[in-house]
Amino acid sequence: MEEYEATEAFAYIKYEGELVRDGFLDARKAGEALLGIDEALRFFISHEDPSLQLVDFEIPVRVRKGSWETIFLENFDALLLKTAVTWGATKYFGTALEEIAKNDFKELGFKDIFKSAFKAMTWVIKLAKHLGSLANKKLDHFEFTGDGKVAVENNEGETLAVPAQYLKLFAACPNDLFSKLARVIEDERELVIGYKDKDDSNFVRVKLGKKFIFIPNEDESEILFPELVHNSYVELSGHVSRGNENSNTLGFLYQDHVLTCYPSEGNIKSFKGALFTNAIVKGYVDRLDKKTGELIEKRPRIRFLEVVSTEPDNRQLKLF
Repeated sequence: MEEYEATEAFAYIKYEGELVRDGFLDARKAGEALLGIDEALRFFISHEDPSLQLVDFEIPVRVRKGSWETIFLENFDALLLKTAVTWGATKYFGTALEEIAKNDFKELGFKDIFKSAFKAMTWVIKLAKHLGSLANKKLDHFEFTGDGKVAVENNEGETLAVPAQYLKLFAACPNDLFSKLARVIEDERELVIGYKDKDDSNFVRVKLGKKFIFIPNEDESEILFPELVHNSYVELSGHVSRGNENSNTLGFLYQDHVLTCYPSEGNIKSFKGALFTNAIVKGYVDRLDKKTGELIEKRPRIRFLEVVSTEPDNRQLKLF
């Protein structure tokens, strides 16, 4: 039965790992994941056909041992039509229903629209993961390969061949489009998105170490973590999500926000063993404006003395 279902599904969005070993997410995380799927799908579908932007559709969820997943079968286009009729999405279907009644549903290309949307979403996430950012849309090192693809090089010198048509979508993608999906990711709960077609298949996996890429540093209208008072000593538990030698800073994922941390002295290379691990950052809160020195920073930075990984030595990665 599982083999049959796999061949019938043309796309999937799922979470895998020890935290979903029984196939369940708690209600809050499941709700956030479903909202995230809806927002992401709607963005890419509307780029394929703006008329579909307001259509209501139900997202099929399958629970099985080892994963929590949403699967989209080959007949998902027919399910969309049924749902749209049920909910009366007249802004699109008011004029289209008559055409659908007259024509074979396949001729309208709905299935192709959804397949194209999934392919675009997979490639955009894959490129953001490769570059280490969804916010920075500038490509500094790339080369057209002559086969309809563009070889994009990241800061580590690694190259990813991306179909050229997805670069425009990458540039247009909101920085926080996948934030709801990313917030559900934990050390033992990974996000996997992909598609399977008779001529093409692809997938991307996002682990905890790459989670920060899809949770941008939003500009808060209020002070973030007001309890972290300027110049006070703190010990914060979170995840070291990135390192930047040029700025000599670490990114620290703390309560769903990435805080910038910099060493009180020396270079971040001294703390390379803690990169991409759960850790405790010990140091002082810095809320001074970097340019003026005024006490106006709404987002705290941490001037750290020590970063202590809370994971076994064999799980600590070396990057620098």
